Amino acid sequence: MSDGVAATDDGRAAGGAGGVLSWQWASVWPVWLLAAIGAAVVGVLQPSDGIVWLPIVLGACTLVAFGIQLGGPTVPGLVGRLASAIFGSVVVLAVASAILVPLTVL
Repeated sequence: MSDGVAATDDGRAAGGAGGVLSWQWASVWPVWLLAAIGAAVVGVLQPSDGIVWLPIVLGACTLVAFGIQLGGPTVPGLVGRLASAIFGSVVVLAVASAILVPLTVL
């Protein structure tokens, strides 16, 4: 590759300087997107009980993160990718919780 990005044996770009979406990020952001979609669905369908449903969304995100990581290529960094996916989901759902808490009837 002539743009300064070294290629690995299987053709993936190493480094990411060329703007290529690596497997690491391609396996993390779908979990964040699932968390955002799940939070939006909970906010629309159950705004008064959203605080009850958001941990279920987090559980689903965790299972999807494990499925994506174990279903893809087994390259080093599994724990880091899982931590990134789950931590990002927690952040997304924490923001959703801050929005839904005033709407919750206790």
